Amino acid sequence: MTVQPIRPPVFTGHVAAARGAVESAAAVTASTLTVDELTDGISEVAALESQAAALKLALLAEADSRRIARELGATGTDAWAAPLTGSTRAVMAGGVWLARLLEERYDATRAAFAAGGIIEAQVRVIVQAAEKLPEGVTDEQRRVAEAGLVAKAVDGMDARRLRQAARRMLSVVSRELADRHEADLLHAEERRAENETWMRLSDNGDGTFSGRFTIPELHGHLLLAALERLTAPNRLSRNKAGEVVEDDTLVGEGPTVPYPERLGLGFTELIEHLPADGFGRNGATVIVHLDYQHLLDGLASARLDTGTRISAGEARRLACEAGLVPAVLGGRSEPLDVGFEQRLHNLAMRRGLSVEYDTCAVEGCERPFAWCDIHHPHAWSRGGRTSLANGLPLCPHHHRRAHDSRFDLSRLPSGEVRFTRRR
Repeated sequence: MTVQPIRPPVFTGHVAAARGAVESAAAVTASTLTVDELTDGISEVAALESQAAALKLALLAEADSRRIARELGATGTDAWAAPLTGSTRAVMAGGVWLARLLEERYDATRAAFAAGGIIEAQVRVIVQAAEKLPEGVTDEQRRVAEAGLVAKAVDGMDARRLRQAARRMLSVVSRELADRHEADLLHAEERRAENETWMRLSDNGDGTFSGRFTIPELHGHLLLAALERLTAPNRLSRNKAGEVVEDDTLVGEGPTVPYPERLGLGFTELIEHLPADGFGRNGATVIVHLDYQHLLDGLASARLDTGTRISAGEARRLACEAGLVPAVLGGRSEPLDVGFEQRLHNLAMRRGLSVEYDTCAVEGCERPFAWCDIHHPHAWSRGGRTSLANGLPLCPHHHRRAHDSRFDLSRLPSGEVRFTRRR
């Protein structure tokens, strides 16, 4: 009888070595690290987390393909893996689903995940979006569309923004396909949101009410935009003489009221200003960004100045009572026509700039365009013109920085701007 040599645990040895390296890194006192080491460290740890998560999913896929759970008497791979990972069966079921699809269909996503270039939240967005592509899309078209989303994720687009971009993931294949797919997705999402809308309010009996609700994305953005405009002021501000003053009437601590409290205060102010003489006109302004071809095919979606997208049908419904502003674009996205409801140059300028920007112009800032002030890079007081070329949407925080002598503002090739502290 030939005795088979015992193979050393090569795989688990590598894993043990990796864990040992992590323990060694954790032993370094964080307070001794430089700013560059902290920055690089967080980035590298995030990449390591992705690599470990990708490896775990690859092991799950292999275990599922071998049907190991059945051999060991478990009812499924999810039930077998749950106690091994300290998770629940429901969570592991989602992991098995994702692992199987990555192994079978999504090579580009799997490779970027394994290399630590994207995180699991981005992976789920890409795979879920690709699984919703319409019938008739070929495997090659699916691969091209997947690769386009993976590139956006690797370049730093977070999961929330990636989910929005995924609605048009077919644009790298066919603009017509992308238009039809986006329209179908938006209609389905809006129907589902209407069915899932609810609210619960209860009297706490102590002078307060509590409540929870779920509303469609469109109305959530409209509500949030309204509340942001009504939130309490900063504790520290300046008077007309430029002197710093402190408003002692604000509750809480720190230079501003905590964000949840600001939203609550804004909500009460909104309720106090609701019309008492019946329902008036809708106060929403819908900016419909579309090009000439979309005028012909009727597939355009609308984008509010909060950044959210709605279907053309939803835009037509709002147009019955809201201000509807067309922004017609040429082939290279030049503004050909920007409508306006009244003769206010700054309003027309805002709408023109909303064609190019849907958020604050500062790189990495995701505050929507609706919250932004329009800043003159070439100061108006020094001869700068009020024009599209000399206008930048900046959120209130970054607008203050733009007038702060401690910072320089520079434009990037991407069209974004960056603040640099003066040395």
